[in-house]
Amino acid sequence: MKQLFLLSSLPLSLLLAQGELQDILSSDKRQLFKYQQEESKIKANELERSWINPIRLQYSKNYSTQFGDAIGTGQFMIAVDQPIFKMGGIWSAIKYAKALGEANVLDIELKKRQLIAQALGILYRLKRSHYQMEKLALTIANDKLDIQIQKESYEAGVTNRTLYDQALLKHNRDVTSKLELALNITKLENDFSLLSDAKPDEISLPNFGMIDKERYLNNQLEIERDGLRIEEKAHNRYMIFSKYLPELSLNGRYINEDLNPLFAPSRGSLNREYYTYGFSVKLPLNVNSLDDIQNAKIAYLNAKIALNEKQKEIANNFKLIQKRLEIIDKKIVLSKEDAMHYQSMLDTTKELASLGDKTNLDTEIVSNTLKIRQIDQEIYKIDAQLELMQLYINVADAL
Repeated sequence: MKQLFLLSSLPLSLLLAQGELQDILSSDKRQLFKYQQEESKIKANELERSWINPIRLQYSKNYSTQFGDAIGTGQFMIAVDQPIFKMGGIWSAIKYAKALGEANVLDIELKKRQLIAQALGILYRLKRSHYQMEKLALTIANDKLDIQIQKESYEAGVTNRTLYDQALLKHNRDVTSKLELALNITKLENDFSLLSDAKPDEISLPNFGMIDKERYLNNQLEIERDGLRIEEKAHNRYMIFSKYLPELSLNGRYINEDLNPLFAPSRGSLNREYYTYGFSVKLPLNVNSLDDIQNAKIAYLNAKIALNEKQKEIANNFKLIQKRLEIIDKKIVLSKEDAMHYQSMLDTTKELASLGDKTNLDTEIVSNTLKIRQIDQEIYKIDAQLELMQLYINVADAL
């Protein structure tokens, strides 16, 4: 099968290292993502241990005047009431917290990658805009030459005024386009400054090549995240179910308290320091239990459907970008063919100008048009990079 020029000529690897692409973001944004990831991990660890009840330490001092003089008694207590069996609910809670934490970390990573891609996209569009400025400068130069030719032809009575007016109007439109492009460049620079501390012209842009389809489909962070969401919902579903099943808890207390002097003689030997312990079995009865369980099941099924939809979206996105790249490649080929024709025309025009059959103005117009076609090729290559970048954004170990 014949390979397309663009897809076969671009390097198959990324020229910038992962750290360099990460550094394109401002220090504040990098620090923000770092804090968000740390916060997510801490919350996940906290949630993973949330089934462990706290040990309660308590000291109290009470006074009573019931028997005349005030009698004070103090008590220090350590109490534990810990569920040890919840029909698998405790294990599900641990697995749920782990899956939730990993999914949230991937969410933060995906947001960071989106900002990196946004910053890179701005840089590519800036580069393309500068090429378009060069192209417009050459176009305006041709407009001026055409105005001069049409003016001379009109004054010589060879053509009517219409062609002269059209040349003037085209020149004004192109000058207006250049002003609007300059404004757009300023806006792009401002947008980039909100994402990065670096100056656009100080950054070497990466050169993306065509990614392998299997790698693209099998290493998607979005798929990995959505898979974790399914796992999270599955464990949460069982957690909800286990809430309405029997729960076994152990409880115990260590008590060190002052003996009441009024009761001690009548009760014989009393221990100042003693323990209490036991167990309890709970079975909650809730009228909303079935709805609660059903909602958890629906959330799990929704997560599975969302993963299927995401897989289709990613596969279709690859096909769409591949098709766009094929079209861009054809544009480059056509532009190269045009450039060859204009090069041949330029050689012919120079020969005719030397013989007096063509003016130097015609030669300059053809020369400028040839340069425009060459610039078009560079613009198409940038368009291809913008498309290829979309394939790398969410692929593991790619940015």
